[in-house]
Amino acid sequence: MFKYSLDNKRYHTLDYYYKNRFNEKIFKVSLNANFSCPNIDGTVGYGGCIYCSKSGSGEFAGNKEDEIVKQFNDVKNMMLKKWPNGKYIGYFQARTNTHAPVEVLRKLHDKILEQEGIIGLNIGTRPDAISDECLDYLDELNKKGLLQEGDKLVLSGFGGGLTWGASLIEW
Repeated sequence: MFKYSLDNKRYHTLDYYYKNRFNEKIFKVSLNANFSCPNIDGTVGYGGCIYCSKSGSGEFAGNKEDEIVKQFNDVKNMMLKKWPNGKYIGYFQARTNTHAPVEVLRKLHDKILEQEGIIGLNIGTRPDAISDECLDYLDELNKKGLLQEGDKLVLSGFGGGLTWGASLIEW
């Protein structure tokens, strides 16, 4: 058995890391904040891009017509059937989740961060949709202590020209 895996994968899995850090299963609760995208609303283009489906790649996210806490509870309760003793990451999944005023982002994120069992957020976005004000807000979130010294972060990205890059950072 590979030392850093619970299922003999030949790499240090995120599942292994979470189980060792939190002593239980951690899973994402996919949410749909009903944001748009710069490639849909005309900021950059119209009609979307090749990376998202028609629904903004949020097929497994909550119902965009529901309030964000209701979405969270609905998806969480479904996932708890598989992992009854888990904790959660609020995953803002569909479309571009920084393509809104910071006040809107803060209100939605705070509602999820207040939920019992939340260990953090995963915010799906694109680099051309993060304003300086949004970067300041994300830095503020970071200072709330969700990242601990020694945490390893993987930052990855790709460009429309099919270029890509990734970095591993130890906090």
